[in-house]
This record gives sequence, structure tokens and C-alpha cells, in this order.
Amino acid sequence: MYVASIYLFMALFPTPLATIHDRDHPHIMKQRMRGVTLATLVSLTATSIVLWHWQSLDVRQIVSQLGLDPRTAVPSVVVALVLMCVLFLGPLITSHLEGGCGWDVLKRVPSSLWNQPIYFRNYVVGPITEELVFRSCVVALWSASNLSMTMCVFVSPVIFGVAHVHRAVSLYVKGDALGRILLSTLLQLLYTTVFGWIAAGLFVRTRSVMGPIVAHIFCNLQGLPDFAKASQYPSYKYFIWLAFVVGLVGFLVLFEPMTRPGVFVPE
Repeated sequence: MYVASIYLFMALFPTPLATIHDRDHPHIMKQRMRGVTLATLVSLTATSIVLWHWQSLDVRQIVSQLGLDPRTAVPSVVVALVLMCVLFLGPLITSHLEGGCGWDVLKRVPSSLWNQPIYFRNYVVGPITEELVFRSCVVALWSASNLSMTMCVFVSPVIFGVAHVHRAVSLYVKGDALGRILLSTLLQLLYTTVFGWIAAGLFVRTRSVMGPIVAHIFCNLQGLPDFAKASQYPSYKYFIWLAFVVGLVGFLVLFEPMTRPGVFVPE
């Protein structure tokens, strides 16, 4: 439903200035955002009804199952931010060397969100709707189906990854080389699935969707780690490489204790 809504709204409200595959055209972006917003609301409603019917949950319990309990929101966000900063230690250092982490950059973000639809899509609508659908709804339904938490964390993100594969069609229509399309699609599938593991783990462990949303925004801002940038700074090359390694190891070591109930997240 989520992916179908993207194309449904563009088909219902076409524009002669762009095709359905021009995903970065302002009109197309606005229609896509309307479509996924509606799909998200329908998904949340349908999931709530299913949880109520299957498990006889009341409103408070349904809200908790969907990861929307305000009591776990702040701890989830704090844990997610700390873990993402650790994981992206190397990219953050290279961004700082490039002058990309200054306050001037951060101050331009709010105005960019409203003036450029691509920013609003990438940093607001996309992360919020995708996490509500692929974490709140999918994980809640899988859990209600008595599937193990291992399945919820490691298998459900594959759906999230596959949901991004449809972009390959747009690349093909635009005439990109088949090899390039295949490589790009496989890389995106891998990256989105790995992120899905992180987001699903955060959702299950912190019992809130807010942490995954913040982590999603953070990852969209950072993009794929560019390991080649270390060579651009010969004086800091080994320090940057060390930061990449320390970041990954630190993330793996800290994830369990930081998401452990009773440490930051309420029991």
C-alpha cells in the first residue's frame, strides 16, 4: 500500500511538466508526500483495528504497541541520537573538516525544509511515514502474530529494503545503464535493510517509534559513509580511519546496554 500510494496520487493528479518517474520534480514530490501520508494514516488505523480485534487491546495498549507512548519517546530519541553519533563518528569528523557541522549549516535547515520540497520529503515526511508503517505497523502486527522478536528485528526490515527497489524502474525509464541500475539497486537494498535492522532493534528495545524516526532523519542527513574522503586529508587519514572503526565497534558494544530496560528506557 505504501509504495502503491506513491504512484496512485501521481496518476490521479498528473502534470504535463513531469512524468511519474521524475521523483525530484516539485509537483511529483508533493503528490508522493500526500500519497504516503494517506497510506500511513490508513495503515495505522487498520493496524489499530486488527490489534483491537485480535488481542482485545484498549486504546492505551494499542498506542503502546505502535510505539507511540509519550513516556518512552524522549529516552528513545536520546538513545538513538547517541548511538547514531557513535556509529557515524568517522563521517561526522570528515564533515567537520569540510565545515559541514557548523551552526550556520544547522540554522539553514528550517528555511530549507519549507522552501525546498526535497528537504521536506527527505527529512520530515519520508522518515516519519516510513517508520510509522514499517516499524509501528509491521512490527506490531508481526508481534501480534506470535512471531519471535528475532523475526521482527531481522526479517521485517527486508520488506523495508525491498520497498525501495521500485526506484530501479525510474532509472531504467530514464535510460541508465543496466549494470549501473543493478549496482545502485543492490547497494540501496543492502543499505536500507541494514538501517532497517537498526531501526527495528531500536523500536523493539525502546518501545517507541520516535527513536527510529530520529535515527532515520540522521541517516538521511549523513547519507552513505564515504570512506574515500579519508584520503583527502593526509594529515588526518589514519585518525579518520580509526574513527570509522571505533564508531562501528562502539555502536555494536553500546547498543545492548543503552537500550536495556531500566538504563535509559523505562521498564
